[in-house]
Amino acid sequence: MGLDHNEAVAIITELQRWHDEARSLVDDAADKLRLSSNSTDLLKARLTKLKGEIKEAAKYETLSRKKSPKTDLEQFFFGPAVRATSSNFRMRTDTSPYSAMWNRGLHEVEHELSYAIHSIRESLNASV
Repeated sequence: MGLDHNEAVAIITELQRWHDEARSLVDDAADKLRLSSNSTDLLKARLTKLKGEIKEAAKYETLSRKKSPKTDLEQFFFGPAVRATSSNFRMRTDTSPYSAMWNRGLHEVEHELSYAIHSIRESLNASV
C-alpha cells in the first residue's frame, strides 16, 4: 500500500487535535479548588463536543465525515482509530470534572489516540 503523505498528515493532525483536547480537559480540571460552576459547565461542554466529534467520525470513518468510499489510509488507520476511540469513550458527558472518572475516562481516550498516531507514524516512516 502506497501512503499518501498529505492524507497521512491530515489524519495525524485530526487525531492529535483530539488527543490534545483530551489532555487539555484533564489539565484544565486539575486544580479542583479553582473550578467554578461556570468553568465546570465549560469543561463539560468541551467534553460533549469532543465526544460528539469522535462519534461522528466513527460513524463514517472518513476525514470528510461523509458517506463515501474510504481511502486506504482511512480504511487501515483512521477508521480503526476512531472506532476504537469511540467505543472506549465510555465516560458520560455529564461526568463531573471533580470526579476521578473525569481523568480516567479522558486518559483512555488519550491512550487510544496515542496508539493510533504512533501506528500511522511508524507506517509513514517505513514507507519512506
